[in-house]
Amino acid sequence: MAEHSRVTSWFIDGPRKMGWSDVGIMMLAVGVPPLAAVLAFGPIGMAAFAASMPAHLAAREGGAPVALLATMVTGLGGRVAIADPVMALMVAGCLAAMTAIAAHHRLARPAMRALLTWTLFTSPLIPSDNLPQLLAIYLAGMVWSISVTSLASRVGVPEPPKPVSRVYSVTFGVIFGVGLVSAVWLGQRAFGTHGFWLPLTFVILSMPPYGTLFSRSLIRTLATLLGAAASVALTLLAPPQWLTIALALLCFPVAFRFIPRSSFVGTALLTFTILEMLSLISDIDVLAVERVETVILASLMTLGLGLVAAGALWVLKRDALHEIVGRDPG
Repeated sequence: MAEHSRVTSWFIDGPRKMGWSDVGIMMLAVGVPPLAAVLAFGPIGMAAFAASMPAHLAAREGGAPVALLATMVTGLGGRVAIADPVMALMVAGCLAAMTAIAAHHRLARPAMRALLTWTLFTSPLIPSDNLPQLLAIYLAGMVWSISVTSLASRVGVPEPPKPVSRVYSVTFGVIFGVGLVSAVWLGQRAFGTHGFWLPLTFVILSMPPYGTLFSRSLIRTLATLLGAAASVALTLLAPPQWLTIALALLCFPVAFRFIPRSSFVGTALLTFTILEMLSLISDIDVLAVERVETVILASLMTLGLGLVAAGALWVLKRDALHEIVGRDPG
């Protein structure tokens, strides 16, 4: 029975699935802004998604003011970084420092939520020829998302401020900063248009708590492999385009419903959805290979830097190490 429980924990790592009402609210808060913006303005409308997704997730965890602050800061950072590889690296370092300050006050997760889609600005996916319009679309998506989340009473209540060890905060900031800047640099040079997948995955894997860092990285890697294989297999069947779009749209809310209960199932479905949508404009074989390569590289980076951080804390302050392994400091 104990062995069965250990095996099961790899696939069921959360308390329960997200309720359908919560899924519907997420789709309304996150999906409507980019849909409306892309239809109205074209590819630059993806800036609305870059704002609506992190704004909703950060608001659910840290409250509306925290989400507003984090999303605005990363939006301005995106505007500075877009179409400028050198500035992207500099902004990545600054945002890592911001995240370390948030971590010192147990707000690492909301801050890192806002970093997820900031990585889109490190790739050429979003046009940069009209920065005022881009920022206006971004801010509109942010306001819509936080408003919907607030009106639906899904805004989280942050814990009372209680700083964690300064040793932990500084160590986290340095290690996370090195990793984020390196991920942005490698993504830009090795993966081209989809280079943002590397820093995005690195941020996801770097979120606290850290007691299950190894298993979490392995689970997401295997789930990504499964989702990519399913996407390639479907493409080989050459279904009509409407069926591909329908399957992707169906799997998107189902993925978010499963993520709180099973990150393996949720990640696999989300990978399938993203690859199927991108396959409409890109070669699915290239997409699948790049996605698998980036998740493996991000996992190796996260684990390697995690070992460095653990070693530093073991030497500098063992109590801080025991605290972050044993419970969530974010």
